[in-house]
Amino acid sequence: MASTLLERTRESHEEIERLERAICADFRNEAVTHKERLAQNHRVRSMLDDMADKSKRLRAVYEDADGVRKEEIEALGGGSNVFSAFYDRLKETRDYHKQFAGYHAPLSDEFLRQYRDGKPPEFSGEEASGRYLDLHAHHRQFQNAPFGSKDCEYIAYLSVVGDFEPIAREKKFNKKYDEYLSGLVGYLRGFHARVKPLVFLDTVTRKAEEEFEERWATGAIPGWEDKGLVAVKSGVDVVDLEAFATAEEMETAVGADKVKEALASMGLKQGGTPTQRRDRLWSTRGKSPGEIDKKLFAKGAVCVGSDAGDDARKKEERAKGVARSEGLVATLLEHLRQQLEATKGNVEKKATLSLAELEAEAEEDDDWVEEEDEDEEEEIYNPLKLPMGWDGKPIPYWLYKLHGLNLEFTCEICGNYSYWGRRAYERHFSEFRHQHGMRCLNIPNTKAFAEVTTIADALALQKALDARKVGQWKRETDEECEDADGNVYNKKTYEDLRRQGLI
Repeated sequence: MASTLLERTRESHEEIERLERAICADFRNEAVTHKERLAQNHRVRSMLDDMADKSKRLRAVYEDADGVRKEEIEALGGGSNVFSAFYDRLKETRDYHKQFAGYHAPLSDEFLRQYRDGKPPEFSGEEASGRYLDLHAHHRQFQNAPFGSKDCEYIAYLSVVGDFEPIAREKKFNKKYDEYLSGLVGYLRGFHARVKPLVFLDTVTRKAEEEFEERWATGAIPGWEDKGLVAVKSGVDVVDLEAFATAEEMETAVGADKVKEALASMGLKQGGTPTQRRDRLWSTRGKSPGEIDKKLFAKGAVCVGSDAGDDARKKEERAKGVARSEGLVATLLEHLRQQLEATKGNVEKKATLSLAELEAEAEEDDDWVEEEDEDEEEEIYNPLKLPMGWDGKPIPYWLYKLHGLNLEFTCEICGNYSYWGRRAYERHFSEFRHQHGMRCLNIPNTKAFAEVTTIADALALQKALDARKVGQWKRETDEECEDADGNVYNKKTYEDLRRQGLI
């Protein structure tokens, strides 16, 4: 509180300087956990807002639109009667301090207490202190809306929440779609302000708005190349209605697909049953585009050559507003891409957890320390390139020699892959890499091929086994026996006939 304008100006400068020093001191203390960093950012943002308000007031004082500052400076000089002006100012100062006795500038701790004791931002349980997005309400709205899909799961919705091009144009010009976009923009703005308080969102949205205006003027926005307007023309190029006497004859001759194509070319509604579409197209017979009932036109359709200029401008402005909201949602999601990707991963992880695991995870503290970059990790001294043990450190050299990890075994069937140590080498014959190599050679991976690592040896062994199998002598089929009549049989047939008493 100050008695004069100049004193209030000096006090504002002092407070701005105090806030600058407080911000620098705050940033010197590096925040470790997520909650600490979030509280620090909100604390600094509050200081910056107060600095901006005080700077605006100081600018108004220096502009001196009412001339009060100029009069006060002139009064300090006193003009011709300097002593009288001095004693008047002295009397005014004494009266002020009698009225506000004991008032003094607050100390540094008292001045900064209002920022330190500020209320922290509130997050829902699903948001986990700003780690994830909570779009469940918007997902339900999307499922129940005519422009959405009832079969769309939450994890799939997170992948398409910023993609509006697949939604049909005629479903975007309704109140529910406007409410959906407005709610989505409002939530993303609020979440961005809570998670990234030091990012000035107004600057981001202003730049996005300028880019949108340029792209809209050139028709470069996907899905809105025609600026939301469908030029209406005659459907004679598709279906000549004058060539038919009745609607049934026309439908039989051209088919339902041609009827729908003609409606699309004229900018008419294409919904309903095939009979309704046929009657809708037949009602335009003998009429110019300007004479057709406006209720039959699809949203955004404009008649070419008609005097509906104001109507076209209104429809374009409406389409522009919808496209602007869609672009704003896409911009906000791009700035929150890290949280969006983390939300997808969290939803997928929760789908694989049991109820007990979910309850245990909910009880854990949601404050965490972000992992440091790999470049900042301490390098481990390992000149011999020994394998790492369970503790993340190289194993002892004597253990390395004991297990024979210094011996290299190369397998050509595995693509010249190297195995270190006898144990790993013997185990690899039953692993997928070696089995796949044997299948590529069209050789069964049996025990006979153990310790065989070269392709040539494996093929030679397979060839030898096949030859032995073809030329093998079997007693039952190859041994011959002769009966009393001189008939010759193999051993098996002879024994069967003898047991039956036929020979």
